[in-house]
Amino acid sequence: MPEHHPIELNRAVPGGRVEIFAIRDEEYPDGWFYRFQYYHPETGELLRYDDAHDDDDLGWHHRHVRFGEDTEIEFHGIAAHVARFLNEIATLADTETTND
Repeated sequence: MPEHHPIELNRAVPGGRVEIFAIRDEEYPDGWFYRFQYYHPETGELLRYDDAHDDDDLGWHHRHVRFGEDTEIEFHGIAAHVARFLNEIATLADTETTND
């Protein structure tokens, strides 16, 4: 069995911090276990994508937002998922900056 190395990122970004973790795992749908989180160190989580468990209402791929409902999110590969997450963070950061 080949050894899989995780994709990891943890860094400050406008409006907070981003943590990205993903690793190949054939026990998860689409072959990846992942969690992506955008949060502010003082006020908490703002956005999270994950496939931590199969949810009866949301399926495997989840999108959690601080002010809103958790939703199912489509998964089209890990690169596209990371890009979508980062684009959503950019939009949230712009909104946070313009509302100050």
